[in-house]
Amino acid sequence: MKRFMLQSFIVIVSINLAIVGFFIAFLLTGNQLQIGVLGAFAGFLLSYWALKRKLLPNNDLDKIERKEKKYVHAQLRQAKDKAKKINSSRFRVRSIFVYQTITKISKISTKIIKMVEKEPVRYRTAQNFFHQHLDSSAIITEKYVHLLNQPVRTHEVSLALRETEEALKQLERNMEKEMIAVLSGDMNNLNTEIQLMNQTNFQQIEANNKIIEKK
Repeated sequence: MKRFMLQSFIVIVSINLAIVGFFIAFLLTGNQLQIGVLGAFAGFLLSYWALKRKLLPNNDLDKIERKEKKYVHAQLRQAKDKAKKINSSRFRVRSIFVYQTITKISKISTKIIKMVEKEPVRYRTAQNFFHQHLDSSAIITEKYVHLLNQPVRTHEVSLALRETEEALKQLERNMEKEMIAVLSGDMNNLNTEIQLMNQTNFQQIEANNKIIEKK
């Protein structure tokens, strides 16, 4: 709708400029109608091209952005399903430490998904989360619950459980790093704002000192 309105605006302005071009060419050439028509045509084309380039995005770029957004939304849908599985698996474990680890993984996962859903551009800094760590978390938590529910606890099963618990702990650390990576842009912006504020305050203090010295 917005693009249609901009397109209509460009056409209307271009027609008005074409009319102006007609009269300018018509009057400057001694009332020659053909030259006036050529002036109108040239005025329309030039104004239309300039306004379209200024106000409307490149079609190819627009298509790329739409494809990227569509891809991110598809990844988000899959990520939500995986996050739900991780969240539900924490209620099926017996160890409080494993419960806390899976809970933290679940909370970080949900937080990152919500941030990317709100600002799809963050997906670029969270690709490892979507394509690696979230997948690993869903698979390992499912494996852990499966081993935990085995009717017979053999040495091999106990060993696999301990290894899986260590893997979950490592995933928790990886998830923390992913959160920091996604928030890195915010922290950089905050540092820039703080530096600008400090610089402004310093300049203000310098200006006040000069005023005091003059007095």
